[in-house]
Amino acid sequence: MNTPLKIILCGPPGSGKDTHAAVLSATFGIPTISMGGLLRSEIVKQTKDGIEAAGYMSRGEMVPEEIVTRLVKERLAEEGCKNGYILNGYTRSLDKLQTYLSFDQPTHIVHLMLSDDDVRDRLKVRGRHDDQSHVVDARLKLYHESETPVCDYWKNDSSVWYKEIWTNRMPIDITKDIIDFMHASMHMQNRFAK
Repeated sequence: MNTPLKIILCGPPGSGKDTHAAVLSATFGIPTISMGGLLRSEIVKQTKDGIEAAGYMSRGEMVPEEIVTRLVKERLAEEGCKNGYILNGYTRSLDKLQTYLSFDQPTHIVHLMLSDDDVRDRLKVRGRHDDQSHVVDARLKLYHESETPVCDYWKNDSSVWYKEIWTNRMPIDITKDIIDFMHASMHMQNRFAK
């Protein structure tokens, strides 16, 4: 792989970011860096950052930028990320976006789309502690207030490959659309590089 693939997945809770990150990781041989996973790991280890993050997460609030950025930077500096990565759940506010852009730049943005009603329906059956209805409503409000402007930023940024994919369909169809987008953009990227 010539140019590292630096993929950011964005979308509302329950849109399948973890599922499709795993497929992209297996397909392209690059690690997934999930903010939820990083934070849950810190919580399990009972680190200072983990204990503080747990309080925010239990209320459906964003974990402070300094905690999240520190964890992301440490992970991106690891050897396993030299050929690229899939970043899931980091640039969820314009402040975090600007912080991320101060130390890295993505190559691809995959915006997984899902209606609020579909989000609520999906999360009812998922059953994690942060999927209770009042927390889901808080997470959706936060998504619309904070993450939607970030997705709009990426949509209008001509320096990255951007694709919106609706996820209220069969997972195999969603996966096919994502992989087709990645292959098409990589093909075009290679053509322009010659």
